[in-house]
Amino acid sequence: MNRGYRLPLAVLAALFALSLWDAHILSQRSRQLLETLDDAERHARAGQWAQAAETMEIGAQDWHTRRTYLQVVSRHDASNGADALYRRCILYARAGDELNFLTELETLREKIETLTDMERLSVGNIL
Repeated sequence: MNRGYRLPLAVLAALFALSLWDAHILSQRSRQLLETLDDAERHARAGQWAQAAETMEIGAQDWHTRRTYLQVVSRHDASNGADALYRRCILYARAGDELNFLTELETLREKIETLTDMERLSVGNIL
């Protein structure tokens, strides 16, 4: 192999490795956020609104600490609006409004799943 190709191939390999690492980290963080949403939904369906609101508050704090990383590595349109969705979910949980809570919760879940899907290694994302 020609020596002139070693550096570009090394750079490409490093970029590929970093992309895989980023996708793994993002998947882990998204999974943790989604688990919190699942816990809040279980509390809401059981009529435990105080616990649902508390779980959503914990999730909102977790989102807030992870938001910068998520916005750096993903498109902003996917992460924008999550703060407002968390706030609305908390308000609906405090009010015991099951229909609106579950609707907003599903929208928030879809937004977080979109973040992960956009970074997943797939032919569609590469092309």
